[in-house]
Amino acid sequence: MKERKGGSKRLFHFLVIMLFLFLLAGISHVWVNFKRTQMAYILIQLKKEILQIEEYNRKLKLEIAFLKSPEYLENKAVKELGLRHPLPGEIVFLP
Repeated sequence: MKERKGGSKRLFHFLVIMLFLFLLAGISHVWVNFKRTQMAYILIQLKKEILQIEEYNRKLKLEIAFLKSPEYLENKAVKELGLRHPLPGEIVFLP
């Protein structure tokens, strides 16, 4: 009888340990999938942010090109600063 009680006790401990390991593996699997899904959402958000920043950068480059254009600069010089092209007698050549 003692051997039977000891054997059943061992079997019970073995089953409890196996159940615990199975639960631990299941929880680990769920946690890894949760973190992977969370990272995927973060990655999607970052990709959207990159696209927005690239679009903003493209618009800024267009604005810089416009602000550097000779037509814009000449128009600004004439209208806002009151500048004009020099008359032929106002040009002085230095040696």
